[in-house]
Amino acid sequence: MTTKKEIPVVRGPLLGGRPLRGVSGWLCRGGDIAILGFGFFGIVMLPYFSQNSLHLNEFLALRISVRNLLIANICYWGWYGALYGFGVYTMSRVSSMRDFALKLALGLTTCTLVVGMIAATNGGIPHLAWKLIYYWLVSAAAMTVLRAGLIYFHRYVRPHMRPYKNLIIVGTGPQAQRAYREMTLHPGWRYNFLGFVDSEPQINEMTQGLVIGGLDQLETILMQRVVDEVVIALPISKYEMVARAIEICELGGVQSQYQSDYFGSSVTKKRYFEGIGATRVVMQVVHRDARRFLKRAIDIVVSMLAIIFFSPILIAAAIAISTSPGPIIFKQERYGLNKRKFTMYKFRSMVEDAEKKQSQVEHLNETDGPAFKIKNDPRVTRVGTFMRKLSIDELPQLFNVLIGNMSLVGPRPLPIRDVSRFSEAWLMRRFSVQPGLTCLWQITGRSDTTFDRWVELDLQYIDNWSLGLDARILFLTVPAVLKGKGAS
Repeated sequence: MTTKKEIPVVRGPLLGGRPLRGVSGWLCRGGDIAILGFGFFGIVMLPYFSQNSLHLNEFLALRISVRNLLIANICYWGWYGALYGFGVYTMSRVSSMRDFALKLALGLTTCTLVVGMIAATNGGIPHLAWKLIYYWLVSAAAMTVLRAGLIYFHRYVRPHMRPYKNLIIVGTGPQAQRAYREMTLHPGWRYNFLGFVDSEPQINEMTQGLVIGGLDQLETILMQRVVDEVVIALPISKYEMVARAIEICELGGVQSQYQSDYFGSSVTKKRYFEGIGATRVVMQVVHRDARRFLKRAIDIVVSMLAIIFFSPILIAAAIAISTSPGPIIFKQERYGLNKRKFTMYKFRSMVEDAEKKQSQVEHLNETDGPAFKIKNDPRVTRVGTFMRKLSIDELPQLFNVLIGNMSLVGPRPLPIRDVSRFSEAWLMRRFSVQPGLTCLWQITGRSDTTFDRWVELDLQYIDNWSLGLDARILFLTVPAVLKGKGAS
């Protein structure tokens, strides 16, 4: 079996491959421009202003002229163009550290020449040549430190910030075995390998005891297990099996990967990256770009503000609930992102042993499908009826949002009882995003909506998600709650 040292080094965005993208690209490009800009001001221009008795306050009070704006634009585009043009941000995969240092040195030299030309137009700057040499050395050191910091973060810090992902590989041949070695032994990835799926398994030392079923069982496996990602490593000669595996993963809301861009899909979003031997295509069921970080930031800020704003209501509700036997906060396990269980918090709106009595009222269920809803549930207390009408019982879920188990907007988390009655794989796609405090279902009738329409709205949200849609749902939730339509 291949050992760790045999795995080729996969170059990240800092040293090669494709043009810099994502957060790393922004930090690298933005950091370089900031270093060059602050260096220009601190090393070249500030001494010049000081020599001419222009204090910092006076400098900051100067008006921005068209000439200064022109100089700023020349600096920005000149610096970025030089670094990009010499390949600092778009090096080939086979580039060595020496090649990278040479390209950075050439790009930085050009940037320094731009600074020298601009500084020379001011005239009267003493020892300009020495200042430019000092500027080059300080900028080179700072840009090297920036990259070293980012590389250290990506290699040693970021992997520990990632949660473990449960992985299944479709296939057992050479491609599947290579994918297994790459994805389970790579130091930057954290995968918990569940097993191989193959209708015609090739049993050897590596796959022995790790085959968990055939392709015809993949749908059942995805429904019964927590699976984050499926790597499809079948030869192209098995075109129909590859297409079927992609279809099953898409149906179950599970991200999949395959070796070459031969297959289409209706709802997944494709993302490419370099693996061992070939380019792999990641079939993302949901959007996973920089907007999700902004969504999480909004969740944290808004939930904190909402907890403070609603604190009088939270306290009053807690006092009212304490008048009846039982805990103030009702805790229940629900299914969250990728079918992982979490504890959801609500104000207790029912009698103390309500869950034990559910079997006695199952025949009163008024909702079609696997969900359970009763408008006039006999287990609900008088205080609970009032709280449910205005959704006050849901307010403790703001703490779930703050913790990260939930989001402000997303499909409502379902109880274990309801999910256990799912009989079709397509229903699982609602677990491909974080569950939410409110959703399209909440603003279109709530409990008056059929189960099929409920799921349809959830999938509509997943496929068309945007920050603007989240804002619209939050805005429309307020009148929906105040009207109390469909609440139970």
